[in-house]
Amino acid sequence: MTQAKNAGIKRNRRPAGAKVVERKIVLSAETAERLRAAGMASGSLSLSLYLELLVGQLEAERGALPVLSPTLDIHSKEAVTKAA
Repeated sequence: MTQAKNAGIKRNRRPAGAKVVERKIVLSAETAERLRAAGMASGSLSLSLYLELLVGQLEAERGALPVLSPTLDIHSKEAVTKAA
């Protein structure tokens, strides 16, 4: 029997009883690993808590979350344009 990658790691989570909404998200393996690593480096934060803190930081720095272009190709980092 093998142990999970995070077996034995105590993660920092939001307080018990905090109101939450469960959402299912789908990420590329690379993005999921980068988020996991950033959460661990930030003090063993759960993915949810890491994302909540990231949102708070972006809002504090910029006044709001950035609005992203839906035409941005996330794999090539180039804008996708349609021919006229």
